[in-house]
Parts: sequence; C-alpha cells; structure tokens
Amino acid sequence: FAKPVTVYQVAERIGAGLAKAALVGEVDGKLVDLDYVIEKNTKLRIITAKDPEALGIIRHSTAHLLAQAAKQVFPNIQVTIGPDIENGFYYDFAFERPFTPEDIEKLEQRMQELVKQDLLVTHWEVTRNEAVKLFKDMGETYKVQIVEEIPEDQKLTLYKQGDFVDLCRGPHVPSTGKLGAFKLTKLAGAYWRGDSNNEMLQRVYGTAWANKKDLQSYLDRIAQAEKRDHRKLGKVMDLFHFQEEAPGMAFWHDKGYRIYQAVIAYMRKALQDNDYQEIAAPQILDRSLWEKSGHWAKFGKSNMFTTKSENRTYVIKPMNCPGHIQIY
Repeated sequence: FAKPVTVYQVAERIGAGLAKAALVGEVDGKLVDLDYVIEKNTKLRIITAKDPEALGIIRHSTAHLLAQAAKQVFPNIQVTIGPDIENGFYYDFAFERPFTPEDIEKLEQRMQELVKQDLLVTHWEVTRNEAVKLFKDMGETYKVQIVEEIPEDQKLTLYKQGDFVDLCRGPHVPSTGKLGAFKLTKLAGAYWRGDSNNEMLQRVYGTAWANKKDLQSYLDRIAQAEKRDHRKLGKVMDLFHFQEEAPGMAFWHDKGYRIYQAVIAYMRKALQDNDYQEIAAPQILDRSLWEKSGHWAKFGKSNMFTTKSENRTYVIKPMNCPGHIQIY
C-alpha cells in the first residue's frame, strides 16, 4: 500500500467475503479494531468468528450489548463493569429492586432487537477529566469512581453503539449485527469492587458463541451437567442434603456417610501402601501464621473465615500446607 490504510481496508482488498466476516485485526500480535490505521510494514491477521481469538471479542461485545439493553429497558439503572469470562460474560448493575426472571427475558429480547438494528460500534480517545465529566453528566456514578482512580495523564477509550457509551480498552466487533448467538443464564449478587463493606450489585451472567450451533451445543452440555448435579443426586438417592444454615456444607445421611467413610478408607490404604505418612494439624490457626505464609495478604480480606477469642484472630484453615509445614 502506498499510504496508510485501516485493517478493514486491507480485508476489503483481499476480498469482499473476508471484509464481511472480519471482526477485529491482529497487528504485530495485538488485537485492534477494524478501523485501526496501519502506517508501516507490519504483521497482520484478520480475525473472523472462525478464529479462537474471536470468542473473547464476541463475549465482551455481548456484555456491552447487555448493558445497552439494560439502560433502555430500565433507564434508572446504573452500569458498572462487564468483562468476558470463560464460556461467556457478565455485567454488574445497581438497580432499585431485584431482577426477576421476567426482567431477564425482557433484557434478552431487547438485546436481540439491538442485534437486528446492526448498530455501528465506534470509539474515540478522551482525557480522564473529559471522561469524568461525560459520566457525571450521564449520572453514571460507578463509572465516575472507576475513571477517577485512573492516572490523570492517561488517555482513555470510549466505545459507542447507538445511544450507549461505555469505558473500555476494546477492541470490539464493528457492529451489533455481528452478535446474536447468546443466552442470559443466571443472576447473582456481587459486592461493588468485591468488598463486602460496599453495596451489593446485581450480576447478570450470559454465554455467547460464534454461531447458534455452538451456543446450542453448550446449552445442551449444561443441561446434561445439571442432571448429574451432586446436589440433586444427593437428595434423590438419600445420600446428603444442604440447608441455608450451613452454605456449602453437607448434612450426611446414613447411606451417604457410609460411602464417605469407604472413600476415606480406600485413600488411607492407598497412602499407606505407598509409604505416605498421615498427619493432622489444627483446624484453626492464628492469623499471624497466615500472614507469614502470604495467604492473608492474597486471600484474607474476603476469602478466609475468621473467629476471635481472647483478643486474638484465628483463621479456619482453607488449606493444609502452613500447618503441616510446622510438623515437618
């Protein structure tokens, strides 16, 4: 090329079919939007839905689609963050009441309508202060908090599709019409910034795929897995049950506890036959040991259970190693 060109223009030059299928580009190993301008010799790949890199782009773009739908269906809702994750995506919302199954149906329906509109996805750079003003004017207080924590001299990227604007590094699909193979799957609570001292948000999970065949295949696998759900099987086979009073901890019934003990006996014999030594350490240990091991700094704030006695903080052990090391 005699002058700078965009990734999309290169795809067009190669062929109309590739240009139509293109989602993003990869320039020297970095994923970029199709309007990225190439100004020098570079290594370029055109990413389509057939490439493995496409799924993350599709899922992140579908998270934006969900947020746009939520703002249209519930104008007073506050948007926060919405990343792609394994097999899908989620978006966290602050809303005045809990979502209902009917709300999720409305959101999914509006998302499909936005796909049919094939809205162009555009982006531009702004300063931090410009982004703060924009989100303040929009009444998006959570976005303002996010932006205000970014260094003042850092350039930010905003993405827009139709009437929806979000802060994002990108890249994204070129238009909402590139999406469509998705399903909203479940609701959950999530503390803002993962801190239990903050307000509880509503997290909407979804799954998204390159095509509807892959989507249906995934949904079928999930349905089969639910049939084998240990919580259901335990109840049906009278092995164990769970109660709200002990989240995640089983009440073992006679038949189930016999199996439990048989597994322990099998493992104990296997260890003895292979010359392992069996030891046991306390179930709770002083917080100071977990600080020394590094576990407290990494997990302690929200993922370790504590109890206090005689002005000391004890931690219920989530793993054996720090206690067992004391023996060795």
